[in-house]
Amino acid sequence: MKANDVKQAEAYVQNLSSKIIFIIENDAAIEKKRNQLLGVFKENASILTISRAALGSKWRTLNDRDKNRFTDAFTNYLVQKYGRQFEEFNGARLTIERSIDAGKRGVLVHTRLIMPATSPISVNWQVWQKNGTFKLIDIIIEDISMLTMEREEIKNRLTTHNGNINSLINDLKLN
Repeated sequence: MKANDVKQAEAYVQNLSSKIIFIIENDAAIEKKRNQLLGVFKENASILTISRAALGSKWRTLNDRDKNRFTDAFTNYLVQKYGRQFEEFNGARLTIERSIDAGKRGVLVHTRLIMPATSPISVNWQVWQKNGTFKLIDIIIEDISMLTMEREEIKNRLTTHNGNINSLINDLKLN
């Protein structure tokens, strides 16, 4: 990866975070904000990669239809879950600190989220280029990977549903 790619990754993260902060701070109803966030997520995240990683080895046993159903349910689940936390980030701004070329894992863009009346939060964005376009793979907040957390959550839910993917998908739709 070239230094220019790292700079492009930083610009991508700056642009993506600006879109997210704009959604958080506009006066729209929470449902409209979630729909806007869903659009930004679908446009900017490598949803299939994230879904496959979250489901783990069970992914390989699914047919294409079930992979798509899981991906849709999981995507909506993520937007609902993290959309509930919108108000906590009002007045936030993001500063880029540095970036690291992580080879096959893409670029890690280290940022600091500055919010009123709280200590700054370390937020690292793992992005990679796919077909010349950057896509989000993971967000690591204070050294905790959201992808790892969601993988554990999905694993636990799948266990609760005795490995039944249809039951898991229905459960995700309810949240």
